[in-house]
Amino acid sequence: MASRMANRNKRMLLTAVWIFLFPLAIWTAVQMTSNQPDINVIDLGIISFLAIVVSCFPIKVMDTNISFMSGINLAVFLYYGLTVALYVTLLALIAMFISLKVHVIKEYYRYMANTLMFSWLIICESTVFHLLGGEVGPFAVDESINLIPVVAYVLTGLVLNHVGLYFIVKVLYEEDVAFFERDAVWDFVSEVLAIPVGLMLYVLYSQLGRPGIFYVGLPFLSLSIIINLYHVSQQINDALQKASEIGQQLSEHLKVNHILDVFIERLIGFMNVDFAFIYDADAGEHLKIIRQYESEEGILTTVPIKKHEAISGRVWSTGKSIRYSKLKPWRQISDVFFQGKAHSVLSVPMIRNQKIVGIITFASKEKHAFQKHHLIILEILANYLAVAIDNARNYESTKLKSEQCPLTGLYNYRYFESILTEMYQNYEYFRKQFSIILLDIDHFKKVNDTYGHQSGNEVLILLARRLEEFIGDRGTVARYGGEEFIILLPESGDRAGIQVAEQLRSVISDQGFDIYNDLTDQCRHTIYITASIGVATAPHQGEDALTLVRNADRAMYTGAKQQGRNKVAAYIG
Repeated sequence: MASRMANRNKRMLLTAVWIFLFPLAIWTAVQMTSNQPDINVIDLGIISFLAIVVSCFPIKVMDTNISFMSGINLAVFLYYGLTVALYVTLLALIAMFISLKVHVIKEYYRYMANTLMFSWLIICESTVFHLLGGEVGPFAVDESINLIPVVAYVLTGLVLNHVGLYFIVKVLYEEDVAFFERDAVWDFVSEVLAIPVGLMLYVLYSQLGRPGIFYVGLPFLSLSIIINLYHVSQQINDALQKASEIGQQLSEHLKVNHILDVFIERLIGFMNVDFAFIYDADAGEHLKIIRQYESEEGILTTVPIKKHEAISGRVWSTGKSIRYSKLKPWRQISDVFFQGKAHSVLSVPMIRNQKIVGIITFASKEKHAFQKHHLIILEILANYLAVAIDNARNYESTKLKSEQCPLTGLYNYRYFESILTEMYQNYEYFRKQFSIILLDIDHFKKVNDTYGHQSGNEVLILLARRLEEFIGDRGTVARYGGEEFIILLPESGDRAGIQVAEQLRSVISDQGFDIYNDLTDQCRHTIYITASIGVATAPHQGEDALTLVRNADRAMYTGAKQQGRNKVAAYIG
């Protein structure tokens, strides 16, 4: 609130200063203008149009704008004087702001700050020019141009423009910027290049009149437009190259979460994204969020979305992408998701095998943040993402099946052996003991013979769930084979392993198992079972994975089963 008040106070002060100083600048310019030649309205209109186009379409060099507006300003000043030069400058400045889609009412302070700055800037330029002996008016062939005041005029504008813009950004916008950056170098280059352009326009217009404007203006405008078109095409080519790189990175990952992480991380910087939703459209009648991102926490609101609802729901129902450049057109549709913080929105379908499998919705706090080429790029990457997620899910499913017991859902012994081997490989680094527990259900054949094999399988499944619940995140539970189960306890020595095994024995024997009798009465029965358990601890009770399991098995048979069952025995050796 304090920050908003400070901004409001600054804008009120700016408004008061502008109301006083801007009219004063106009009056000062008129008073300083003398010997102004007759104004040709048509010629001035053509020059004004040239200035507007130059301001709205600067030449792009190495991702930097180079504008020759100061050259046109120089020519107008040398021929017509200060008042007309001020008019053309302000007209071009306002046109540039409009082309940048700066809202006249909501961002009035930007117009005020810049028109005020440039008004007094050109007055200062004119003052320096006249102090150094410069004179304005049409150029005569038998005369020579005094370059010293001309160069001083341009350099004065360059220095004051840099200082003024720094002051506006630092004080009014409260942005942390350095006083001297690379852009300052390009501003200097632009001003230096503008001097011959301005002098050429001034001389030709003085000698030829209106044709002189076209001789300079038409080639210059054509070159500017061609270079800008080239720059736009280059931007698209660069974007396509980045899209290809991102697509390649997506295909390199085999986990869905990793794929989504890469997608979000690369796109938020590339496309100026502040908020993002990635939805799964295969989850039923509502879109299911599988990933979301927000640059400002606490903004995004999660609301179930059906087809035709909100922006993402409309993309889901129509299969067509949507792009908005500002808030007003879509405020009533789904502003609730971003709490009024977003302006630009981009939403595209993820399509695989001609079916919509997901929706990607990006939003930015900036207006006009997403251009047409952004939409094209995101549509391409959305399909990359759909394929990458499908491949990852298939891989994860296949991998899970290869690691999982199909009956109990526990890991199988093949997977258990791999992680046990890894524990041995890491032992030299961590130097921490670990134990395994091997258990075998006592008299399990009797359960099968009495209640049927399906009931026996039911006991195995219920026991698997009980083991998982008891062990939790303390270790890994796997099915060893038949009615045997094996458990890995990281960072557990002899005593800890035996203690867990004793607790486990009680958990198995003290609680019944509710099963269905397949053989006789076809009713539910509660039965009780026991287990014989062997414990072995690495590394001193097994130099490798196979030896450790063998020793746990020996402890189970010799120390538990042969001693009456329903017992825990530790390997001794």
